[in-house]
Amino acid sequence: MDGPLPSAPRNDRAKVDWFRQELGPFVVAAEATQMPMIFTDAQLANDPVVFANDAFLDLIGFGRSDLLGVPLHRVLGEITDSSTVVSIQQEMRAGGSGTWDMQCRRADATEFLAAVFLSPVHDGQGTIRQHMFSFIELGGHVERLLDHRNEMHALYEQAPGFIATTSGPDHRFSFANSSYKRFVAKDELEGLTVAEALPEIVDQGLIELLDEVYRTGEPFVGKAQPIRIFDPATGNTEVRYCDFVYQAVRDAKHRITGLFCEGYDVTAQQKAADQLSLLQAELIHVSRVNAMGTMATTLAHELNQPLAAITNYTAGVKRLVDPEMPHAVRMMHALHGIEEAARRASDIIRNLRELTQRREPARATFDLQLAVAECVRLVQATVPPTVQITEDIADDMTMAADRVQIEQVIINLLRNACDAVQGSPRQLVSVVAKETDGKLLVRVIDSGPGVQAHAAEGIFTWGESSKDSGMGLGLSICRTIVEAHGGRIWLESSDASGSEFCFSIPQAVPATP
Repeated sequence: MDGPLPSAPRNDRAKVDWFRQELGPFVVAAEATQMPMIFTDAQLANDPVVFANDAFLDLIGFGRSDLLGVPLHRVLGEITDSSTVVSIQQEMRAGGSGTWDMQCRRADATEFLAAVFLSPVHDGQGTIRQHMFSFIELGGHVERLLDHRNEMHALYEQAPGFIATTSGPDHRFSFANSSYKRFVAKDELEGLTVAEALPEIVDQGLIELLDEVYRTGEPFVGKAQPIRIFDPATGNTEVRYCDFVYQAVRDAKHRITGLFCEGYDVTAQQKAADQLSLLQAELIHVSRVNAMGTMATTLAHELNQPLAAITNYTAGVKRLVDPEMPHAVRMMHALHGIEEAARRASDIIRNLRELTQRREPARATFDLQLAVAECVRLVQATVPPTVQITEDIADDMTMAADRVQIEQVIINLLRNACDAVQGSPRQLVSVVAKETDGKLLVRVIDSGPGVQAHAAEGIFTWGESSKDSGMGLGLSICRTIVEAHGGRIWLESSDASGSEFCFSIPQAVPATP
């Protein structure tokens, strides 16, 4: 206060005397207690103070004459903030009781924290005659709470997992340990809402999870949950994985006041598990390749003899053909085709054996346009005439690779593309090649219905074929051939308008160690 409150009028002093006489022994007890207390007269306007014990006077540092007869709102206005005074007055008008934690000022301007309790005093008819206020200084209590909180925070800081707490429905950070800050790559969190501190997670559904836990009180447990985190130090966003739990925090009245988050960064474990899955898939692939090697060896042994017989019989028939015979030219052309097909079958079997034995491909530079043209000719002869196959290969384009194996890849992709377009309104297949970044890129594009999403995931892995007569080996073999050449093969795009399969081979021939 700037000065002592004005002295109470005499009629108010009379009210004080009446109050003492009316309550008798209770006043004696109130004066003797160590709990600061004041009473107001609820029957007079503005609830003037009619009693203040010594404990209250010692607490705030005012004299009794400065308080008696003074309206309550003026007394409270001198020791606390106006919003708390308004809240207390509203509760008094409603005839209720209540508790407030409020920052208070003494006469010497020092501050302290106190809990204030309002209790109405009724007469025999239930009429409120006085309002009793009791004060409890929270300084020591708060210090103990702060010490306890600091001890808990120190424990949380040393915890191996990450821990954070938020308050209110907007999820404002009240604490986050070092592990949590490292996980989210942010240092300044306290005082900010989750959405403000981590804007990158807003569209990942985590805010909705927080809202749901706060609303229902039901905990949420996440296992290996992927979260995209933006690191301001690097300017990059990376996916991190965590096991965590969101748990509601409740007050003494069991009301939810905030959330507690605890968890562990399992990014390294998840990456290790992913790598293990890749290794297992590769092991399965190797096992299948070994099985293919056994099968290829058997086929080569069994088929080479009939292929040799076909070649010999064809050569013998060619010698028997009389050039003067009708259709002799067409017959010789057919016999040449038989010889070429037998030779190609023999080359494929030989290359398949070499492929499954993990040998380096026999690289040689060849004309890619001629190789593609040969592939188109062979495939076009086996598909309906409604399927159109076009090629766009530069005249001078060459490739350094095993020609037979690359032709095997192109034929496989062309056959798949032709199968895909059959039944479509537009039955178009095209082969396009270009050089880029020291690699030769080949694309096979079709106008079919596209590859289904679930099938596209493992499309280059040996599995069940989608074709009635297929073995599920085609694209797996293509992948093995391309990777043996140091290249890669992939599905570039696939939708209702068609699919595009691509593979690239380095143009430079690797040096032989």
